[in-house]
Amino acid sequence: MRIVTASNKKVCIGVFVILFTSSIGYMLGSLHSMEILEEKAKLIDKLNQAELELFEAERQLVHCDSELGHKMNAMISENNYKMLHIITPTYTRPTQLAELTLLAQAFAHIPYLQWIVLEITKTRLVTEFLGKTNIKYEHLDSGGKVKVGNKCNALRNIALDYLAKENTANSSGVILFANTDRTYSAELFEKVRDIEKVAIWPTVFAKEQFTCDPLKFNLAKPKYPINIGSVGFNSTALLQTGKRLDIIKSDTEGMSSLVEALVTSKDEIKVISCDGEYVWYTPIF
Repeated sequence: MRIVTASNKKVCIGVFVILFTSSIGYMLGSLHSMEILEEKAKLIDKLNQAELELFEAERQLVHCDSELGHKMNAMISENNYKMLHIITPTYTRPTQLAELTLLAQAFAHIPYLQWIVLEITKTRLVTEFLGKTNIKYEHLDSGGKVKVGNKCNALRNIALDYLAKENTANSSGVILFANTDRTYSAELFEKVRDIEKVAIWPTVFAKEQFTCDPLKFNLAKPKYPINIGSVGFNSTALLQTGKRLDIIKSDTEGMSSLVEALVTSKDEIKVISCDGEYVWYTPIF
């Protein structure tokens, strides 16, 4: 027969307390784990909801971008912001790269601009130069067709033929002829976008000048003695005439013939500015 002493009772009570405490701790631990799992489940639900909301926001953003693109295209198609087609013939000479660089800097930040650069035969210098610009450009050559006469006018005609072939006649843009010995203000390119037929402005230091009220040219010949840097044409109006520059005449005579194909009198010529300084005749040598 086992005798239970006071000491043994204390030991039993101690063991019981330990076991009871461990059980309570286990139960509390289990409850805590369940709470963690519940919190984790709630967080997962919130994360899934956030992902759904993000997906919906991205969908709406894509929709907005699409609508914006359609609106921008509609603006262009409605001629609210016309494409500028700038035609520049160039030829090999010591100042060629410097002149092209100055033009490129003038065009670099102008939106909706296409620069058409033409050579008799494409050169590596111009090809590499254009490839380094951030300007939308077309680099064309004569294909061996330009040999005599005013070669710059002949190259300009190639650019007009190219634009006609690309259906530019139906896009209602603006055509400018930018020689490499001209310096341009960026302000000009915003002022010319709404040309309906022909518009003019001064080229500082050029021999061809005019006064206003009424419009009067300082030279007697040709009929419209306008400097090549001083005139812009609506692409639709010009290309639909089929008119090209005469390759046996000067630049000024060539411009006059294009203007004559579009207007019946000087009253139809839009004067963008009579004294504004937007273009300068600046030959390096």
